[in-house]
Parts: sequence; C-alpha cells; structure tokens
Amino acid sequence: MKSLFRLAFIVGVGIFVAAAPAFAQAPASGTTDPGIQKRMQNQEQRIDQGVQSGALTPRETGKLEADQARIQQTEERMKSDGNLTGQERQKLNNMQDRSSRNIYNQKHDAQAANVGAGAPGKANDPRVQKRMQNQDRRIDQGVKSGELTPKEAGRLEADQARIQQTEERMKSDGNLTGQERQKLNNMQDRTSDRIYQQKHDRQRAPVNQGPKN
Repeated sequence: MKSLFRLAFIVGVGIFVAAAPAFAQAPASGTTDPGIQKRMQNQEQRIDQGVQSGALTPRETGKLEADQARIQQTEERMKSDGNLTGQERQKLNNMQDRSSRNIYNQKHDAQAANVGAGAPGKANDPRVQKRMQNQDRRIDQGVKSGELTPKEAGRLEADQARIQQTEERMKSDGNLTGQERQKLNNMQDRTSDRIYQQKHDRQRAPVNQGPKN
C-alpha cells in the first residue's frame, strides 16, 4: 500500500512540474498586456529618434504624439472595468499599426527639421535635460488623468520637440554657451506655463478612473 501511495505521489509531482512552464507562459489576464506597453514604448522611441535626427519636424511630432495620447487614453478607458478583452487588445494593436505607419511615413517624407551637425552630446547640461524629462512626465500624467486632450498633448509635445531640436543646433559646435542655456530655460519656462494652463482648463478627455467601490 505504501508503495502505491509513493508511486501516486511521484506521478502527481511529475504532472505538476511538467505543467508549470505552461502556466508560466500563459498570457497575462486582467488589464496587464506587456505587448501593448512594449509597442507604446517602441513608438515613443521612434518618435524621439526622429526628433533628434531632424527627420520629424515639431508639427509632425505633435500629430504623432497626439495619436499616442489617443491610444493611451483609449487603453485607460478599456481597462477601467478591471479587464482588457481580446477584442479590446486587438483594437489597440490596430491603432498602433496605423500609428506605426504614420511614424514611418512622416520620418521618410520630404519635410525635415534643421538640427545642425557636429559634436552632439559633448555639451550636455544636466539641468536642461532634467527639465525636459520633467516636462515630459507632466504631459504624460495629464494624458493619463484626462486633464490633457490628445490635441493639447500633441501641441505641448510639439513645443518639446522644438526645444530639443534648438538644443541640438546649439550643441552642434561642441559648446553650449551661457546665453544659449538661458534661451533654452526661457523656452522651457513658456512650455511649463502652457502645460499648467492646458491641464487646468475646462477641456477634458474621457478617461475613466476604474470601477467604483
């Protein structure tokens, strides 16, 4: 009897071990979809690269960022009931497919921004970079909360692209003077004011906050 019990135990453990990888590879449930988040990050990296290279003008950047804001807010609405269905995931992927084509087309058209050439990265100012990152976070938070509509977010991101490309032109000679740093800070001051104003005006995007308890 003990031998039979031991055999059954071993077989049961073997089945559990064999099934473990299958459970580990099961698609995420609920509202978490790493694939969608990875695509969002990839699109943002492609847009940022286009800004740095001059392949995207500020106006083009604004339109592309408005698309991303629209997708992000659509995802937030879909997730508000605590579940992201297969149909909803497919819709988000279809939206990202269209956005991806738009990014490619805008980066390969005849329009280009003057970002200069020379010695990029040799005249970095951590304070300027920190402000740029902080402004981007404020815009992203406004998109997630619905305080910024896609159109508003696009305009603000266009401002950010203009500042970034101005900085690249200034750094192209390998030096960033005090006067140039001040100009960049003044540009960021104006953008900061606009971010605040746009986040506190009456325009709102329909982003649900989730199920009520």
